[in-house]
Amino acid sequence: MKILITNTYYFPAFVGGAEISVKLLAEGMLAAGNKVYVLTTGLQDKVYRVNGVVVISIKQQNIFNSYQKQKRSQATKVLWHLFDSFNFSYHNKIKAILKRISPEIVHTNSIQGFSPYLWRTIKSLDIPLVHSMRDYYMLCHKCNMYNNGNCASLCAPCEVTSSVKKRFFKYPDYFIGISNFILERYSAFSKEVRSNGSVIYNAVDTSESALKIKAPSLKITFGYIGRIDKDKGVEYMIDELALLPAKLKNKIKLVLAGKGEAEFITKLQAKLVGIEHEFTGIIKPADFYSNIDVLIVPALWHEPFGRIVIESLSYMVPVVQSDRGGLKELYSPNSSWIFSPESGHLLAEITHILNNTDELAEKKLNCVNEAGKFSVDKYIDKHRALYRFITSAVTSAKKASELPVV
Repeated sequence: MKILITNTYYFPAFVGGAEISVKLLAEGMLAAGNKVYVLTTGLQDKVYRVNGVVVISIKQQNIFNSYQKQKRSQATKVLWHLFDSFNFSYHNKIKAILKRISPEIVHTNSIQGFSPYLWRTIKSLDIPLVHSMRDYYMLCHKCNMYNNGNCASLCAPCEVTSSVKKRFFKYPDYFIGISNFILERYSAFSKEVRSNGSVIYNAVDTSESALKIKAPSLKITFGYIGRIDKDKGVEYMIDELALLPAKLKNKIKLVLAGKGEAEFITKLQAKLVGIEHEFTGIIKPADFYSNIDVLIVPALWHEPFGRIVIESLSYMVPVVQSDRGGLKELYSPNSSWIFSPESGHLLAEITHILNNTDELAEKKLNCVNEAGKFSVDKYIDKHRALYRFITSAVTSAKKASELPVV
């Protein structure tokens, strides 16, 4: 099968879990014997290969390019998002690419920067179309539905952009939710998602996992990896750890990996007095997990999935995790602890872990089996089956529509 997969960013560009999942999908489909192309956005038009996958990068066309990381005025951002809601400027270029490739199916993922107009372009050529909902882009132009708290409904600015975008829900033939949570969230806003959607969880590559395991030590090392920011729950996590009694503070070390504003990190460091800690900056996952005993996922916002959980399990590191969004669906009592990110809740779990180290050792042994539920092979098999179903259904419907009226 000839497959075109689209995503706003693709290797070597990297933003978060979506890019990892899309790369696993593209390379897995290629390994399964398919011809795979990836369409992405960038600073310029170019074609290159990544592990055999043909990547077509087209220059972003808006009032600024999101690859250019610089501060913008609020008015400029508003205009960018408004235009992105119905950006038709790619239509002819993408249509020409589609005609040249002639894919049997197109699978879109993150489409911010492309605009949902991309779907109209694809369906103008009657190509079967599947879309994976990896963020809240079609509802919230910030993609996270979080504004000093989780949004129960759409705010006024998002109402404007969403009212334009929702007209494009009619184009995909099928929708994939990366968790039941995000599928249900979209189903509440779109009848098309309600009637043509199901869940395929993300996968984790275990080929390099569990190669390095932390050596035993007197202290239990807790770790956090990701963007160091308030909405990710980092400050909440540190506030909870700061409440530990002195005798327990002496039993732990905290390692934080990732990028954050210098001023915010300084603020966090001041709260960690009495706790051994380290801010590593960006670090390779294998190096990070080989130096921690437990991963903390303190998310305040409703994570659509929570790839970091299954990644941690694949390295034999148990997880103490928030119950927000799709994270709750990844929880297993065999390898994790779960809490609601409210005052005192994480503190209680950390205290329990420190007082029950035998439980920690037991959960560590179960991690790899739990990670195996999210294997790449299962991930690819589910997508292959869906692709076959959709291409067959669309072809049958097209033939039926072409039958003469008797």
